[in-house]
Amino acid sequence: MEKPFSGETRSARRTRPRPSIATASGLIERGLAEFYRENEEDALDLFLEALELAPDNLQAHYLAALCAHVLTREQPLEQVCEHALAVNRRHPWTRACEGVRYLYLANFSRAEELMEAARRELPDALELEIGLGIVHEYSGEREKGIAAYRRALERDPDNVRALVALGGFFAMEGEYEGALQHYRRAHAVAPDIEHPHQKLGRDYYYEGMIEQAASEFARAVNAEPDEMAGHFYLLDCLRRLGRSDDAIDLYREILDRFGEHPELTSGFFEHFNMRIEAIAALEQMAREDPDDTETLARLSRAYREAGRLDEAARTARRLVRLAPEDADALSLLGDLHLRRGHYRLAAGACRRAIRLNVNAPYAYITLADALLFLGRQDESWQVITEMERVRHEAWQNYQARFSGQDRADADN
Repeated sequence: MEKPFSGETRSARRTRPRPSIATASGLIERGLAEFYRENEEDALDLFLEALELAPDNLQAHYLAALCAHVLTREQPLEQVCEHALAVNRRHPWTRACEGVRYLYLANFSRAEELMEAARRELPDALELEIGLGIVHEYSGEREKGIAAYRRALERDPDNVRALVALGGFFAMEGEYEGALQHYRRAHAVAPDIEHPHQKLGRDYYYEGMIEQAASEFARAVNAEPDEMAGHFYLLDCLRRLGRSDDAIDLYREILDRFGEHPELTSGFFEHFNMRIEAIAALEQMAREDPDDTETLARLSRAYREAGRLDEAARTARRLVRLAPEDADALSLLGDLHLRRGHYRLAAGACRRAIRLNVNAPYAYITLADALLFLGRQDESWQVITEMERVRHEAWQNYQARFSGQDRADADN
């Protein structure tokens, strides 16, 4: 059988020495260690490498699918599940793999059924307990999730992922002391993961409890002064609380401590809507690597959000020259042409985007608006009609995947 897992997934993977065929099980073990520490990027790379060496290993299929789901990577998820079916569609790991696929489609009940069926056949598989816990995290079934993670801890009391997840379930119910206890246990096992007070701070932060969040982030920053995320979350909390002097002092500290690392700070500047700083960091990155299309796309959007449309369009044109087959880049360029009143150029860019990706909703909307401004109402209406047809077809395809016959149970 042809191996479908060849090729590199990330630049880090290209630099890793190629393992010998005797290391497939070692790759799975290393991948599990990364996965349990919530480092799904590296874990997925390791599981895919294991599949290149051992393409019939169905456990590795399931683990790769689970990582791909957490990372919302539909293509490798579908690829791995399809190949698992080709290897052995009735195997419990294959059923679990299909369970992950249903989880990705938000069919939580069917995902749970398939993974429970796999667990009955593989009752000692820690990975299935973790998978079920993830299903219940997404479906919001607290009691089932807690039960799954506690079963996992019975097998592995130091499982970091289960400890952190249990802490999250406690935080969801407002039991913050219990959450912190679990985060501390996880951090004691794996000191390289997120600091317990930073984790609890984010729990408070997303519940809108900003004063409590600020207190926890301050503790995390004091404990780990070189950890960037805590500084940015604390800065945002201080701004929200109106503590301007403290916020200014922390802002200066951030620039002094991390200012020479735009590849790290830029994402935080974007996330917290610090547009001037985001643009400066992204401009520096673009100067250092003028052909990095991801940086150019981010920079163009940052210019757009700051109202600097000419610079945004100039950057988007550069992006399209480097990536002429990128529908998203063309959609971005079309939107910028529209905002600047260049309606024919907007229409042209969006038509190219739609030819490259028929499911490019923003391109349809921009194209329809551009045609309206050009006085071509009938054509604009035709574009909207086509967009609705494509949306309806995509929804039907999703429903067929969501509720169709289980491939692991099909006879052929």
